Amino acid sequence: MYAYPIYPERNTQSLDGIWDFSFLGSDAPKLESVNPKGIACRELAAVPGCFDAAPKYAGRRGVGVYRRSVEAPAGVRLRLRIGALGLRGRILWDGREIGLNELPYSLQEYEFDSGSSSRHELVILIDNRLDFADTPLFHHFYDFYGYGGIYRSVELETLPEKARFGRVRVETLDLSGRVLVSGTLGGGFAEISAGFDDAAPKKVDAVFNGEEFSFEAKVPSPALWSPDSPNLHLITLKTGSDTVIERFGLRTIRCEKGELLLNGQPLRLRGYNRHDAHPQFGPAMPDELWIEDLQILRDLGCNFIRGCHYPQSQRFLDLCDQLGFLVWEESLGWGDSVEVQSDPKFRRLQVEQTVNMVKASINHPSVILWGFMNESSDDKEVGASLLRELAAAVRAVDRSRPVTSASMHIRTSIALDVFDVISFNLYPGWYEGDNTADPRPLDRIAPTLDEVLARLNTKELRDKPLILSEIGAGAIYGWRDRVAGIWSEEYQADYLDAVCAYFRRKKRLTGLALWQFADGRTYAAGGVLGRPRAFNNKGTLDEYRRPKLAYDVVKKHFGGSGK
Repeated sequence: MYAYPIYPERNTQSLDGIWDFSFLGSDAPKLESVNPKGIACRELAAVPGCFDAAPKYAGRRGVGVYRRSVEAPAGVRLRLRIGALGLRGRILWDGREIGLNELPYSLQEYEFDSGSSSRHELVILIDNRLDFADTPLFHHFYDFYGYGGIYRSVELETLPEKARFGRVRVETLDLSGRVLVSGTLGGGFAEISAGFDDAAPKKVDAVFNGEEFSFEAKVPSPALWSPDSPNLHLITLKTGSDTVIERFGLRTIRCEKGELLLNGQPLRLRGYNRHDAHPQFGPAMPDELWIEDLQILRDLGCNFIRGCHYPQSQRFLDLCDQLGFLVWEESLGWGDSVEVQSDPKFRRLQVEQTVNMVKASINHPSVILWGFMNESSDDKEVGASLLRELAAAVRAVDRSRPVTSASMHIRTSIALDVFDVISFNLYPGWYEGDNTADPRPLDRIAPTLDEVLARLNTKELRDKPLILSEIGAGAIYGWRDRVAGIWSEEYQADYLDAVCAYFRRKKRLTGLALWQFADGRTYAAGGVLGRPRAFNNKGTLDEYRRPKLAYDVVKKHFGGSGK
């Protein structure tokens, strides 16, 4: 099964596997003008998968055509669920367009009529070309590679003819197990029965407002969710024609007096920024690699993952729920300029993808922070106004989690009032060491961080938790240097030793997210220091998850157990 929610009474089929494929190249017309009818798909491609991560089309930009046949009943209503694709997609069912996807990395669903036949053709056109007019949410300067493909699983559901559930949310009201259940029920009014865990569903007195419903309930034998005890509950909702099962955790998260409180207890977040990427698969990560990454993070002693810089896979978040990791999930954005943030389509799609992310992940107890617009122009009014708009859009859907954004303008930002948690990215002794003759400018780390913390010690910000959301140094795997200078494994190890020691001393910092978990493919120049190998090399592990010298240093500070 793809991920929660589960609809057990619906005919649901996975469309993952081997599809027919053709690559049209960079000269292909815009997706809207491509007619796949006459295109012969004589090659094969995996779904999930990225065509430009495979040897034949590695690094190439253009249009890929994915095609397969599908069995589905005639004359019924269907829902196609695509976990994520990129960078842009057009979906056709029996030759008619059923969707245009402009939200890279986002879960999207499409409802449509099956037609008069029981055998159908599904075509998904993928464009990975970097064109701002067509793909404003991804740019050539982003410091991670924009792959072309169907990143995550594809499913097809046959929908009930009568009343049917949409997503259902379970919100913890208090730690005694009292919850608010809400959702949508399309297709007409119907009675709702609900049951928790193994209990049989019983009729509930739901309040209806059009298709929306809500009711309060008490979870029998409630068990709280936390990193140490990641207990999970199920709720089953039934009508006469449909059933939905959602998984959730009982927990609260809030900010108070400069601390982040989980179930009323203060948190200290120790972890990494992690890209969902691998050189052989791009962002089409197999389950085995997700589990391997989480095992490594657990060995390091981490309890925290910043999912940078795009919505995370629902399957990955399911694993984080089960294993007790705390997650910052953020929508797609990276260092966008004032000119980009002024564009009406960019702003509209930013709101759309961010709200979509919140609705998709709202029942994951592992997700404790919503974020957006990494390193935006928050020192300019155009950027600050977009941050305010996004924060308002998130809070309109979910007020149970704090909102944050990683700032690179922490000294000059005009938008810090927007956020519940203040997060900032700094690289003293790395980028800020460009203009020094010292080959090891480690002495810049503590004074720079001290200066920033002093600036944030104002009446307006004193009660907000602080997260050092990015800090790190690059190292080329296997390069050892007697001078232990920049780009050596020794310098990175010494750098992260100084950073982690500082974090342990400074209790004002609620969280530390080191940049980054593993090296990742990119193509941004990156300024003076560049990007050797066309990778961001600041991983504590290389792109194949081989540990560098810094691994054991971080493990020492984070208290990794090796279990």
